[in-house]
Amino acid sequence: MTTLTRREFFHDVIGALRSRLPAGLADFRIAQAQHLLKIYYAQPRIHYEVWVNGRDRHIEIGLHFEDGPESTEQLLLWLDRHILELKHELGPETELERWTQSWGHLYQHLPYQPLTEALAGEIGRRLARFIVVVEPLLREWRQARTRLSAARR
Repeated sequence: MTTLTRREFFHDVIGALRSRLPAGLADFRIAQAQHLLKIYYAQPRIHYEVWVNGRDRHIEIGLHFEDGPESTEQLLLWLDRHILELKHELGPETELERWTQSWGHLYQHLPYQPLTEALAGEIGRRLARFIVVVEPLLREWRQARTRLSAARR
């Protein structure tokens, strides 16, 4: 079992993810840093993330929303209304949390382990499932937000 560099690992996660997502969700954008991979559609500040956290000994898969206090509050409330459905679809280990006034996330933690091709495939599979379940709710939230904003004008 060969251990991959983070760059190789994230490359393999992206490949596994693209092969598992339906056509309507396979056209995502990527941002990458040393310890994390961001996948986004409409805007980078609301993105899916794979975070290899060696310090705290876990790998996180999740939706991060870092678009300011107002949208964070709205997304926390929106996702909380769907948390039972989300836990049913994604697993009971799925958590929703506010970190700061303008930053929250819906996430799962996996134990930290060597970065291998097999793990990249597993992370890609889990992230694809996460996106397939969460993205329709996120798009619905965006539409409701747009309608509310238009009604206020």
